[in-house]
Amino acid sequence: MVNYQYSYLIGSLIFLLIWLLMYLWRKNIRKEIWIFSLIFGVLAFPANYIYLQDWWHPLTITRTILGIEDFILGFATGGVAAVIFEDVFKKKIKIRKSRKDKSINILSILILILTLFIGSYFILGLHSFWVSLIVFGIPTLIIWLKRKDLIIDSLFSGILLVIVSFPSYWIPELISPGVVEKLWYLDKLSGIIFLGQPLEDIIWWFFAGIFIGPLYEYWQEGKLINTKR
Repeated sequence: MVNYQYSYLIGSLIFLLIWLLMYLWRKNIRKEIWIFSLIFGVLAFPANYIYLQDWWHPLTITRTILGIEDFILGFATGGVAAVIFEDVFKKKIKIRKSRKDKSINILSILILILTLFIGSYFILGLHSFWVSLIVFGIPTLIIWLKRKDLIIDSLFSGILLVIVSFPSYWIPELISPGVVEKLWYLDKLSGIIFLGQPLEDIIWWFFAGIFIGPLYEYWQEGKLINTKR
């Protein structure tokens, strides 16, 4: 049995393997996958810092509060969520010609996320689960209102991200039984475990997917079209 100290790393590397398979399979999504992998890889550090307070307390290989595992998981999650709908349903993005400064789209979303994060966590003092739902959910609703054509992309991205997340729980559990009970604050969550995942984690993956999935298309004012590959 492997020590629990390596469970987080193993789970993160499993997700990175999924990222690699998608990256190698489709050359035309590589720019998109790199952009969002790097963005969410960096954002994973402040995000996981608040999760450590009331959600879980994973062990890192460096025995530090935050570790390389945070970056790996954030990196892989951002990239996979951004392209999983395109990859599974053989879509590609067609950029619309526009005179508008497209950076305004993504900048406004980032400012909103920061405002929601500060307001819900530091001012209202909400549990990090509810903070996540607010931070992911409200910007997603705005994207849906402005781009109804991206709703299907968004919803399926959420569903697919939930599906591909399960192996990163199952394999560490097989190697180190009891890892979820050991490393999650189940007493501060619902305590419900479904197919090896805490219920809150499943909901988190879904909300992360519905937010990240259509984000590049929204930013670039792009439309998803069918492709043979």
